[in-house]
Amino acid sequence: MPDTSFFLPLLLQSAVVPFGVALAVLAACRAARLDALASLLAVAAGFVASYFAILHAQWSPVPKVALDWLPWIAVAGAVAAIAGDKLPGAVSRFALRLLVSLVAGGLIVSSALGSLGPVKAALTALATGLALAGLWTLVTRPAQGAATRPLLLAVVAGGTGLVLMMDSSQSMGQLSGALAMALAACVLFALPAIGVRFTPAAAGLAVLLLGVLWATAHVYSGFSLGYVALLAGALLIDPLLGVIRRSERGGLPWVPAAVLTAIPVAVTVALAVKAMQESGGY
Repeated sequence: MPDTSFFLPLLLQSAVVPFGVALAVLAACRAARLDALASLLAVAAGFVASYFAILHAQWSPVPKVALDWLPWIAVAGAVAAIAGDKLPGAVSRFALRLLVSLVAGGLIVSSALGSLGPVKAALTALATGLALAGLWTLVTRPAQGAATRPLLLAVVAGGTGLVLMMDSSQSMGQLSGALAMALAACVLFALPAIGVRFTPAAAGLAVLLLGVLWATAHVYSGFSLGYVALLAGALLIDPLLGVIRRSERGGLPWVPAAVLTAIPVAVTVALAVKAMQESGGY
């Protein structure tokens, strides 16, 4: 029989735990008639539960390394996403998203201050914050179909997980996979049979967590900016199509939207596999 001692913990930590926790949160919120908060809480709870399943032994409540900040960023990001949706006007919402993104970027980069130097660290944090705020704003646009937005986010998060595990960091790959599984639970509950809406706040939190994982992997593990550009581009395809078409219903129906989103994700995975083969990883 094949040795499952390596794969079973990965499956439990990165798939079963986040999916199960997210489902439980969604069901509890549905029963309590808290549908407006359900998807946001499911994404946050699924991600944080998986984080502690994976990294509980290494985590420090007073952060010492970049990954220690992730649970705090998830909680603060959830609060900020809720607050941002209640602000009047697009400018004030973007300002809050930019502030949160800049703080998150600064926290992630802070542990690399000695190696990067103050100027490069500040520029990296600034670039991270600006990019995250822009992604956050675009991805919270409406999508065609109730389950389309969490589905597209799950495709990108799942692809990110594969690439990170091959290229950079197993733990960060697992966390991205966990985010994908929490989003998959949101897809199920967003279907018309249940009808729990996937909110802009939940989409914003998912983007924030994805962006923080990309930034952490780039700064500390040399994750290629080319990979980041492809994965971020995959996230932007559907909302940008909605902007181009000036449609209040979003971009495309879920099938073509998922196919178009999956193409750059698949290209990124293929490039990571090729790089791994060339370096003797296979």
